[in-house]
Amino acid sequence: MKRILMLGTGGTIACVPSADGLVPALDGPAMIRLVPELEEVCVIETKQILNLDSSNLSPEHWQIIAKAIAANYENYDGFVITHGTDTMAYTAAALSQMLHNCQKPVVLTGAQLPIQAEGSDAPNNVYHAFLAATSPLKGVALVFGDLVIHGTHAKKLYTQNFNGFASINREPLATISHNHLFWQKGALQGGGYGEGEFSINTQLEAKIAVLKIIPGASPDILDYYVKKGYKGLIIEGFGAGGVPNGDNNWLPKLEQVLQQGIRVVCATQCLYDGVHLNTYPMGILAERLGAQSAGLDTLETSVVKLMQEIAQ
Repeated sequence: MKRILMLGTGGTIACVPSADGLVPALDGPAMIRLVPELEEVCVIETKQILNLDSSNLSPEHWQIIAKAIAANYENYDGFVITHGTDTMAYTAAALSQMLHNCQKPVVLTGAQLPIQAEGSDAPNNVYHAFLAATSPLKGVALVFGDLVIHGTHAKKLYTQNFNGFASINREPLATISHNHLFWQKGALQGGGYGEGEFSINTQLEAKIAVLKIIPGASPDILDYYVKKGYKGLIIEGFGAGGVPNGDNNWLPKLEQVLQQGIRVVCATQCLYDGVHLNTYPMGILAERLGAQSAGLDTLETSVVKLMQEIAQ
C-alpha cells in the first residue's frame, strides 16, 4: 500500500463549536478516525503544521506548507492537505508555482461543514482526496465535491454548496461518482510539470494588490499604491481586460505607475475565457504601455505568479 502524508492546516473541516463560533481544533488522527474506509486505501501518517481559519492564511503560510512537502518528499508516495475553503484556491495556485518538477500527487481538500457535523461533506472529500493521492497524478490538485481540479485553475464559487469549487478555463482533471475517479484523457500524463529534479521556490513579494475597476472609478486611486510602495498591481478590468480610456481615462495614470517600476497585470472580472488585450483599443493601448495580460489564469494564479516574478 502507498504511504501518504496528511498535512493539517485547520479550516472548517477541522472545526468544533465554541462560544465564538466554529474554530479549528481537530488534528489529523482525529479526522482520519472519522473516515474508517481509508484503512483499505493506503498507509497514512499525519503532521499538523498549522491550525488556522484559512481567511487568516498569508503567503508565509504557503511557504510553510511548501517546505513541509519538500522536507518529506522522498519519504511518501503522495500528500493530502486539509485546508479551509475560503483561500484554498490561493494555496493550490501557490503550491502549483512553488513545487517544481513535482512527480507525486499533492492534493488539497476541505469541507463546507465540519467533519463531525451531521451530514458533512468532509468524509467524502477526504476519502476522494486520498484516492487522488494514491493515483498516478503528478503535481497539485484540489479535490472537492465531484471534481478533481488542477491547482492553477480552481476557484471557490459557493459559500455553502457541497460542489463549492469550479475548474476555470480548463476541463477538470477528473469527475467523481460513487467513490470512483473518472480521469479526463491526458490528465495523468504530467499535468505540465517537468521531468527534472524536484525542487521548491518559495520566494514571494507580498507587496502587491488587486484593484477591481467599477464604472466611474477614478484612476487617482493608483496614487495610493505608488505612495505605499506596492511593487505590483493586478487590475480587474471589464470584459476582455482593458482599462477605461474615454472621458475617465486610466491610461495616463497607468503609464505613470509603470514608469515608477510597478508591474501591472490586466485581469478580467469575468470568470471564463480570460483576458484578450489585443481585442479593443483600451487593451491594446494598455499593453503598449507595458501592462501584462493575465491570459487564462485565475485571479489566484495571477496573484502568485506576480508575487514570484517580482521576487526573482
